[in-house]
Amino acid sequence: MYSRILVAVFMMAWVAGGTLPVLAQSNQVAEEIGKSVQQAVDTRQATQKEEEGWRSEKQALLAAYDRLQEEEKRLRITSEQLQAETVAAEVRIASMEKQLRDTEEISSRILPFLQELVNRLKKQVLSDMPFLVKERTQRIERLTELMTDPGVTVSEKYRKVMEALLVEAEYGNSVEVYQETLSVAGTSRLVNIFRLGRIGLFYQSLDRKECGAYDVAAAEWRPLADAFNRAVGTAIDIGAKRRPIELLTLPLGRMAQR
Repeated sequence: MYSRILVAVFMMAWVAGGTLPVLAQSNQVAEEIGKSVQQAVDTRQATQKEEEGWRSEKQALLAAYDRLQEEEKRLRITSEQLQAETVAAEVRIASMEKQLRDTEEISSRILPFLQELVNRLKKQVLSDMPFLVKERTQRIERLTELMTDPGVTVSEKYRKVMEALLVEAEYGNSVEVYQETLSVAGTSRLVNIFRLGRIGLFYQSLDRKECGAYDVAAAEWRPLADAFNRAVGTAIDIGAKRRPIELLTLPLGRMAQR
């Protein structure tokens, strides 16, 4: 571009007369024009560089803006989720606090009730027919200790008391055979005992020559007539599952008055 301008200036000077002074002047003008053109070119190039820098910076800023918008969107969603979780947590905490208050109220009511049940069980074991006395007494003792233990939850105390009640209730629907040392007419002996639910207790000597029953009204063991010896022996075999079930005639004695 610079060369074309010089050629044009030279041609103009040659047409005008071709004299040396004119050519020298034209050269000076051409140099000044060339300097101006070069300055313009340099300025334009610098401007283009600045524009390219500005465009690059603008693109970088736009990209950063887009990233910030995405980050702001993500943070907003996270904030909304946290707010929802906070509300849900507050609801759960309020529910748990209510349950705790209800549990404390129930505990204050149920503990005396459970203690009363344990006292009734203890009286039942003491006044009942003397079967499995050691086992039943130990169960009551464990319940008594459990009720006074602050480290045991109310639910566990309730469960244990209900288990004991079920065991005692089951005695009325079952038969059982076991051995125990009894004192009959002032003599101690090891005998087989047959428990018929909660309505009858019978014993038979190990040689099967003597038998007897527990007299509820008199609260003592008494011998039975020899006529009942075979029936009691058969009942013991049935209770021990050594023979099939059959109908038997057993004396139930008198009922205790309470």
